[in-house]
Amino acid sequence: MKLVFTVNRYKPSLDGVQFVTSYLAEGLAAKGHEVVVITSRYTRVPSSEKEEISGVKVVRKKMTTVHTFHRGNKKDYQKFILEETKNADCLINIGSQSPFTDWCFKVLDDIKIPKLLYLHSIWNFKMNRNDFINLKRLSFKLWANIRWYIYYCTNKKTFKKYDTVIQLHEKDESYDFFLKRYGITSRIIENAADNCFFEKKVNTNFKKPFENYLIYVANYIDGKNQILAIREFLKSNIDKKVGLVLIGSIKNNYYNYLVKEEKKLRKKLNLSKNEKPIIMLTNVDRNLISSYVSNSLIYLLSSKEEKFPVSIIESMAASVPFISTDVGIVKYLPGGVVSNQEDISYWIEKLYYDDELRSDLGRIGNKYASKHMRIKDKVDQLEKIILDLTGGEVNDK
Repeated sequence: MKLVFTVNRYKPSLDGVQFVTSYLAEGLAAKGHEVVVITSRYTRVPSSEKEEISGVKVVRKKMTTVHTFHRGNKKDYQKFILEETKNADCLINIGSQSPFTDWCFKVLDDIKIPKLLYLHSIWNFKMNRNDFINLKRLSFKLWANIRWYIYYCTNKKTFKKYDTVIQLHEKDESYDFFLKRYGITSRIIENAADNCFFEKKVNTNFKKPFENYLIYVANYIDGKNQILAIREFLKSNIDKKVGLVLIGSIKNNYYNYLVKEEKKLRKKLNLSKNEKPIIMLTNVDRNLISSYVSNSLIYLLSSKEEKFPVSIIESMAASVPFISTDVGIVKYLPGGVVSNQEDISYWIEKLYYDDELRSDLGRIGNKYASKHMRIKDKVDQLEKIILDLTGGEVNDK
């Protein structure tokens, strides 16, 4: 079958949505389907307008969203979608609040094949203390709440045009939102971890940075809040030989901010550079990342906001217990601890000194992830849904 995905971000961009879309698209291509991914030209490194990646045909359009407003050639995109889906068997729109999905709304009736909406949650309308850090952040939050509230209020009929809606977790706020507001009972496909995290094989190029260390893998941006992980790690009363490893994509302003703040914190806590050492890595190969995670004692996640973080699943797959802020659906996952910001240092100490607790949490997380969070199972789930929608028949128009 020919399957057309639309998504805001794809390779070489790096984030959770990109990773999930990639393993689904590539998995379906490996099963013999013709897979086309339509995505943005605005990637972290310059990319071709058209190319093939691991059996997936990728087409990039100059489309993006700036301050909640979609930018690009809307009519050209709609014309392209209609042409691309003429001989296709299923359209899969990834995410909402994206031009790649939203600009399909006006032409959904003209797309005569099954249409699937695959959501990675929706906008978080709740206000939290991070929204009040400064006037700029507060203003954007208030504006975005209004903008997206109107969007979800006015598109009820549109969302009901999809043959099915997929959500990441039944406890995600988006699941209840679609059920109560639109009467749509969504199907569930949880996120998954790459096989390399389950296998725990040590990459031959991997060199252990410290004998014992904690780890946090996330792009260096304010939302991932690495400064909290650094602060709580340095505050914790653990062996001063233990290190912290941060892994992100590239050096940027937030990276530079972390470097400066670490120095200030060390001075305030009277810690030398060699006590509780911290390294911040960039551009680390994915296979190496699995080795870094597998060899760590504890996985930290200090984000201000998440939905269903893939990195937590990866730590579970690697049998590494996690300590996380209370974000998204993390509190519903076994294998770690969800903590308020002020208690993270307490839990670092607790898991570091209690070998049995640390081991038990890692084992529990791995058992759950092994059963519920493997890529092959997610690809099979999506394929079955598509086959159900299409009747298992290839569109030969």
